[in-house]
Amino acid sequence: MECPKCHKPLETVAIGGVRVERCTQCGGTWYDKDQLRVLKDKESRGDYSWIDFDLWKDIGKFRARRQQRYSCPRDGLPMTTVHYGDTSIAVDICSECRGIWLDKGEYEEIVRYLEKVVDTSSVGDYVNDMREEFVRLLEAREAPWSVLKDLSKILYLLELRFVVNHPGLAGAASSLPKF
Repeated sequence: MECPKCHKPLETVAIGGVRVERCTQCGGTWYDKDQLRVLKDKESRGDYSWIDFDLWKDIGKFRARRQQRYSCPRDGLPMTTVHYGDTSIAVDICSECRGIWLDKGEYEEIVRYLEKVVDTSSVGDYVNDMREEFVRLLEAREAPWSVLKDLSKILYLLELRFVVNHPGLAGAASSLPKF
């Protein structure tokens, strides 16, 4: 495969156990379908796995950016430049193979954004996320084990947020007898 930016050959590298294609000249990286999601789910011991950033899930939420005019390294078709979720981070996507091109440093920007989401989410945000996961479980839109894993992570982060926001109540609750 060839880099869509500088047209140099891409080499296979492993990031977090996921094999992706990277340009040795510009540092951009090609992620085949679902590889970016898998890598996101592995970051920070899975703390971001519950954050739903499937770029293909709700195409109506795509926000176009100034187009880079890159061609997909997988199939040669023109890619579309869009914002990553509600951020200003630009990602280039191929609507045919559903691969994603990130310029050098954009993956790190995504991880910083995910850290911010976890650090700034309120107890109410986590409760809403739990409600959405229960709906997913009932609608059977995803594998039950995947939804239960997300629920487990949300409950863990909810507990941490509660302890930070209400240390007195958390201390009192921890001194209660265990059943």
